[in-house]
Amino acid sequence: IRLSLVGSEMCIRDRLKEQIEKQYGSVEDFKAKVEEAGTTLFGSGWVWVSADDKGTLFITQGKNASNPLTDGLKPILTIDVWEHAYYLDYQNRRAEYLKKIWDIIDWDIISIRYGE
Repeated sequence: IRLSLVGSEMCIRDRLKEQIEKQYGSVEDFKAKVEEAGTTLFGSGWVWVSADDKGTLFITQGKNASNPLTDGLKPILTIDVWEHAYYLDYQNRRAEYLKKIWDIIDWDIISIRYGE
């Protein structure tokens, strides 16, 4: 049995948390950058958090079928910002959806994908 406090920053493992703080200052600042990427993406698409082979994190936007793999990056988190992902609960309030998405992010899994 794996117990995880989904959405809790307590589950961000050390190496990933250190990298987030190194690059973005804090987990909260990192989240703000991810949310900004989602709210500034015109139309529909994806927000990706990926890492390169040195562990550097990248927050990118993607349209249609684009993804960070084509740039040699390893995706560790994907947020769907196509309307079908949030319209029933949030209508056109994408920013609110992006703020609430953190409540269901499984940081333990993201940390594992990062390579911990």
